[in-house]
Amino acid sequence: MPLPSFVKNAIKILNDAGYEAYVVGGAVRSWYLGQETSDYDVTSSATPDEIEEVFSQFRTLETGKKHGTITVLFKRNPVEITTYRTESGYRDHRHPDHVAFTRSLEEDTARRDFTINALCYHPKTGIRDFYGGIQDLQNKLIRTVGNPYERFEEDALRILRAVRFSSMLGFTIEEETKKALLEQTPTLSVISQERITSELNKTITGPYFTQVLQEYRPVFEQVIPELREYPETLWTGIARNLAHTDPDLHIRMALLLDCLNDSERSEEILRRLKYSNEDRQMVINLLKNRNLSMDTRIDLRKVINRLTVPFPMYLNFRCARDTRLDKKKIMDIYEAIERDHDCCTLKQLDVNGKDLQKLGLKGSAISVAMHTLLSAVMEEKAENSHDELIRYLENLKAAG
Repeated sequence: MPLPSFVKNAIKILNDAGYEAYVVGGAVRSWYLGQETSDYDVTSSATPDEIEEVFSQFRTLETGKKHGTITVLFKRNPVEITTYRTESGYRDHRHPDHVAFTRSLEEDTARRDFTINALCYHPKTGIRDFYGGIQDLQNKLIRTVGNPYERFEEDALRILRAVRFSSMLGFTIEEETKKALLEQTPTLSVISQERITSELNKTITGPYFTQVLQEYRPVFEQVIPELREYPETLWTGIARNLAHTDPDLHIRMALLLDCLNDSERSEEILRRLKYSNEDRQMVINLLKNRNLSMDTRIDLRKVINRLTVPFPMYLNFRCARDTRLDKKKIMDIYEAIERDHDCCTLKQLDVNGKDLQKLGLKGSAISVAMHTLLSAVMEEKAENSHDELIRYLENLKAAG
């Protein structure tokens, strides 16, 4: 397993001081699957105080010292080193009430969520696998370490993590793990919205999201209760539409909320999910403009005028909803509009507010006139030239 020099250096320094140290978790899983990673966690038999003593010549941060984590800075490269530990008592379904340090790597990995995340690696001795993680990787299986009911009881967020890994990796969730997961889905209600949304977004953008959405509907309904309003036929239709999209968060969230037919309710949901203003506005812009005509160049100019998202994103969204749309034809028209610099926005008009003030217009009348001119240009009723636009306005005024 290729490791960055600063990670290997951290392990060697701990080993030279008489302590065990391994890379643990996602980095090992990703390497075994041939995936890139840049996030390396180190676990060690050294206590937090011992870690600080060993790395006294380095800058260290007490990231979570009471829970065993010290961050060591190798120049600009941080390495999180966490002491082997055991945990007990999870009254809030998220955080342990008691943490105890141990010198046993096997005891430490026993507290981890899934077998594929409990793998440890050392540059000299290779992989340590106490719970069949390698076999589960080979069988493309997500299985908890030990009793699944206990694992999900300890940390309800693991329910979403299991679904997320299934969406990202295409792995099957082992039967007992799946049964426990579905039974304990209501405990997600105690998890902070920020943590839920972080996992949800990774799940939504996974390459296998369509299958996961179908199989784990109760999980998504727990996170977004409004989805319970969808009859089975609609749910199947959403999954079908999602199968035609790229893994884009905005498009996929818009497709999930599409059948509510209510952009205001959709915005309330996105606010509840703690989406940023930018993300929320992009999803809502897709939903508000989901039924615009795109048959002609004039139609497309009007579409572009109303969008605050990139047109290719909008087109992908529309084509996912309606596979009968001729995506190539529409894209050809759009590219012609771009190439010829068609006027689609107020900024592109060859007149401005000051020009209209000279005609005697004031206040809101200027805005009304500008939008009237833009519509005329987009609909090819007037050329986008200063003199022609002024003449067009004068003719309108003369006509009453």
